[in-house]
Amino acid sequence: MAVDEIRFDDVDALRARISSDYGEWGPELQITQDLIDDFADLTGDSQWIHVDVERAGSGPFGGTIAHGLLTLAIAPRVRPPALFQIVGHGSTLNYGSDGVRFLDPVYAGSSIHSRSRLIDVQQHARGTRLVLEIAVHVVGNERPSMVFKAVVLHSPQGA
Repeated sequence: MAVDEIRFDDVDALRARISSDYGEWGPELQITQDLIDDFADLTGDSQWIHVDVERAGSGPFGGTIAHGLLTLAIAPRVRPPALFQIVGHGSTLNYGSDGVRFLDPVYAGSSIHSRSRLIDVQQHARGTRLVLEIAVHVVGNERPSMVFKAVVLHSPQGA
C-alpha cells in the first residue's frame, strides 16, 4: 500500500493529518525473560520484579514484568506502518517527549505491538515539529501498557 507524501514544511497538509484515531498495528514482538535480564544487566536495574522469576511469582504482579524503560526503548521495533511519508527535509531529529505513561505491566513471555496517531504540528525555527502519540499494547489487551508522545523535528536541507 502506497502512503501519501507530504512536504515537511507543508504545515497545513500535516495538520490535516492530526487525528483522534490511531492507525494500523505494527508488528508483534515477544518480550522474553532473557530480553528483560539483558536490559537489567545493561541498565543496572535488577529489581526483583524484573529478574527474580521465583520471587516475582508471589509478588504484586504474579510474575516478572518488563522495565517501563525497556518498553520505551524497544518501541521502534514494533513501529506501526507509516501514516504518511514526509519528504523534502534534510534531517529528522528525535526532539524529545511531551510525556510518557506506563499504564499496564508487560509480562515476560507476552508479545507487544503498537499503533500511533499524529496529535500536533507546529512551525519551528529549525523546521517543522511533529508530536506523535504512540500506544504500546500487550497483544490482546485493550488498555495500552505505555503511551508515549514522541516529538520529532524535520529540518530543511543544509540545516
